[in-house]
Amino acid sequence: MTINDMGGNDWRKPIVDYLRNPTGLTDCKIKYRALRYVLMGNELFKKTIEGVLLKYLGESEALVSVSNVHSGTCDAHQAEKKIRWLLMHSGVYWPSMLKDCIEFARGCQECQLHGGIQHMPVSELHTIVKPWPFRG
Repeated sequence: MTINDMGGNDWRKPIVDYLRNPTGLTDCKIKYRALRYVLMGNELFKKTIEGVLLKYLGESEALVSVSNVHSGTCDAHQAEKKIRWLLMHSGVYWPSMLKDCIEFARGCQECQLHGGIQHMPVSELHTIVKPWPFRG
């Protein structure tokens, strides 16, 4: 990821500007949000509660990494939350991580083809009212 070619509507730009020049005039909300991020060279990292640095990925890099984890070398076709867990433990992060993993797993044709059968009725069930108890 290169910080220099971020678009004008990118939410990271004020944080990166503040991390590069902390003496400038900046909103308190951005200063507070910037406490969770670290800038090393041209790469942005997020600090977890444990102090581990997770590399921030852009949209295209995120799609490639989700694809590699979901249907990677072993072709395991992991579930949504398992994909997110594997990505977090491999040291990457982006804000919409769980939502992107869910969309990718639901859009996988092989997972839909070989997945479990849904045992839900096609239409809504209606109760039958009986005039007195135990009437057949």
